[in-house]
Amino acid sequence: MLRPNMALDAPPASLEVGGIFYKIDTDYRAWLEVLSKMRRLVPAPNRPEHAAKNAEIISQIEQIVFGKIIPHPAADALKAIMDFSGGYPDAPVGEGGNGKQTYSFDYDLNYIIIAIQNQFGIDLSYRRKEPFHWWEFLLYFKALCGNHYILRLMEIRGYDGKDSEMKRQSQRYALPRETTGEEQAMLDEFNDLFYNA
Repeated sequence: MLRPNMALDAPPASLEVGGIFYKIDTDYRAWLEVLSKMRRLVPAPNRPEHAAKNAEIISQIEQIVFGKIIPHPAADALKAIMDFSGGYPDAPVGEGGNGKQTYSFDYDLNYIIIAIQNQFGIDLSYRRKEPFHWWEFLLYFKALCGNHYILRLMEIRGYDGKDSEMKRQSQRYALPRETTGEEQAMLDEFNDLFYNA
């Protein structure tokens, strides 16, 4: 049996949670917001305020995806959302790469949208009023080739060789380091020790 693919399968418009299918917002703009919020989750909340923060973020994510809070455990909804966020299944990728982050939807979205428009003729700018499915957005992004600025940025950011000029460029164009939900939780604990003592 073939994996889900664009030739045979329309990308899904619903998610199954607890045996029930819920209609979802599939537009790429909604899913960019979902990914941004997911990065703020604390992976292993060990304090009530971290659990409360996660619950609030998950509620916001459910509102974006489903248009409401669904009557299922948040962990089940979040798993379905995370699975969907990956798009059409990719082939397994072996070991390799240097683990550097080479793009960010937060910082590089303009360059990605311009590259998709230049290569495929699809305008995903503010002028587009109709939805564009998240899975299709991911496919077009992954299929970019040629001399697009975003691809050059990704190459520079991922450089791991010995050329001093390329190393300098890699540092110059590196993405700002973002604080994860876990790191923010540790900062909150640290601040509590010193400012609430």
